[in-house]
Amino acid sequence: MEATRPSPWRKVCLELLPVLLAVLTFVYCLHYIDITGRYSESYSPDEGNYIRMARRIAAGQEYSYWGKGPDAYVTPGFPLFLAFFMKIFGTDVYGLYWIKVVQGILCALTVYLTFVLGRQLTRRYSVGLIACWLVAANGAFPFLARFLLTETLYYCTMTAFFVVFVYACRKDTWWAHAVAGALFCVTVMVRPLVFVTAPFLYAPLFWHRRKQWKRPLLRFVSFAGAFCLLALPWWIRNYVVTGKLILFATQTNPIFAGLAPSVTALGLKDPRTFIGNIKLLLHLLVTRPGATLYWMTLGKFEILFLKPIGVWKLKVFTAIVSHITLYLGLSGAAAVLFLPKARWVSIVFLVYLLASFVFVPTARYGLQYMPLLAVFAGWLITFLADKVREYRKLL
Repeated sequence: MEATRPSPWRKVCLELLPVLLAVLTFVYCLHYIDITGRYSESYSPDEGNYIRMARRIAAGQEYSYWGKGPDAYVTPGFPLFLAFFMKIFGTDVYGLYWIKVVQGILCALTVYLTFVLGRQLTRRYSVGLIACWLVAANGAFPFLARFLLTETLYYCTMTAFFVVFVYACRKDTWWAHAVAGALFCVTVMVRPLVFVTAPFLYAPLFWHRRKQWKRPLLRFVSFAGAFCLLALPWWIRNYVVTGKLILFATQTNPIFAGLAPSVTALGLKDPRTFIGNIKLLLHLLVTRPGATLYWMTLGKFEILFLKPIGVWKLKVFTAIVSHITLYLGLSGAAAVLFLPKARWVSIVFLVYLLASFVFVPTARYGLQYMPLLAVFAGWLITFLADKVREYRKLL
């Protein structure tokens, strides 16, 4: 018998499902903005610093996080994002409200991009839809979208980068790799952590085409060239203002504060350099090996992933979805390591994940991995479902 073709209406409905989930996420973001006060002037310390910094930039003043002269304390991605929309909507509480609405749109876009990434990596609609739902059902994303912090922008640009990078590897065109490089730069300039994946992104391409190395080299040059071209104004500005080549930012205290549960109780002093903090970590591993190893592994894991973000709605449901995403996602990432053709996807993710254990742990930092964990979870669920169907056919 001839196979029945799927109805065009069914195809349309399937394609609209991720869009619907994204729209519902946006509505949920607006709800959070409303219940916490549309024009609330209650900000966390980091929010207050970013808002004041963006207002100075929007007014044509110096780029300064502390307001005490030009600095490069934080990367420019989020401050410029805030300043840009302040130019459009204004710098008062009404303008800040509309920036929160924009962040709601970015949150919804992250949900849809998670679907695209899952389908791209596995070529399966079901994986993308499961991953998309796991992110949409996680109330921590809409909850954080109301805060004027780097999280929401970063989740969106990070997911967009991985989507474009996978597309570039599939299409193998120089311009796609250049767009991926530019998006990588934007993401790094919002939060630099994802830069640790850079040495691993093109490793499989060079390995599989080692006998024809010129083509992957040109693709890498396109990627790196676009990255450097976009980052160049920031590098030049930093050198002119500070007299030093600062690639990302001068802020080092997240590393220092993450060396122990209480660095002040140990009498430690921030060396204010990356190398200095690494030396301090090695010193702690020698002098306090057991406590330091536990803190740098299980201790941080508990804070990053097991302590829920204080969402105000559907707390239990959000916790359940987070745990499903976490445990199935980690299991899926471990399983993919045994698949030769997909192994590098898991390697890049694990490198990115382990990098977080260097810094001070907060639940907000753990949430950045949820879209990627959701994709691994979606793959594992469909993989197990296929195995169950195969087993039933044998009975």
